[in-house]
Amino acid sequence: MRCVLFTKPKPVTLSLLKHMVESGDEVEAVILYGAERYIDTPLVAYAREHAVPIVDFVVCDEFFDRFSVRELDAIWCCTFPRLIREEWIGKADVAVNFHGAPLPEYRGVFAYNFAILNGDDVFGVTAHLMNGSFDTGDIVEVERFSYDCASGSVAELVALSDEHILALFRRVHEQLKQNGCLTAVPQDLSCGHYYSRDDFEEAKRIPPGASAADVERRIRAFWYPPYEGAYREVEGERFYPVTREILRELGQ
Repeated sequence: MRCVLFTKPKPVTLSLLKHMVESGDEVEAVILYGAERYIDTPLVAYAREHAVPIVDFVVCDEFFDRFSVRELDAIWCCTFPRLIREEWIGKADVAVNFHGAPLPEYRGVFAYNFAILNGDDVFGVTAHLMNGSFDTGDIVEVERFSYDCASGSVAELVALSDEHILALFRRVHEQLKQNGCLTAVPQDLSCGHYYSRDDFEEAKRIPPGASAADVERRIRAFWYPPYEGAYREVEGERFYPVTREILRELGQ
């Protein structure tokens, strides 16, 4: 298959690229946002070793001008931070995003944090068609799994979700390779919620008078070093509390 991968260097996305190469795909490019920052990453090293071009997002118009409509078999996307334009999507038979959360429940960003904050007992990952807007395309498959977010951690949920994303990608990739097409069903956009960066920043703020349970939940939901976690603001300055459990883990 002739394909393009929009992504960000992570262990799971390196696994996706390896699966494509080992399956004999003709990978026209790995597209990164700010490619210069990722020169020394394992994903870029693997791409270069296997003669897969690295293309920066800023030159995507020029890159996709090389292809006719539906000349590519697939555009794959995973953890990419920018919107894929409809005119680029039209260059492939299918364009699929692998979203690290169940749809339609968790559209947008930072789903792992909000699932912990909400105390869910089931999470999931989604393969959906891209349509020029974020997380609203028809659903190819949602893979759900049990996880106790009420007592779990963001790091653990991310690691578990990455395993399911890789398994889901392999299935969808094989389905397209064998059948030449994918089946998908429309999302019910009246369900679920779109979580924005503003929602994320507001949720990290521990309000005055918050209960001990709420404080613990917010700390756990946003504890993901090296990123800033939940905070209390005093006289314009932010303070980042931790729990005894986190301190014990740091001392191990």
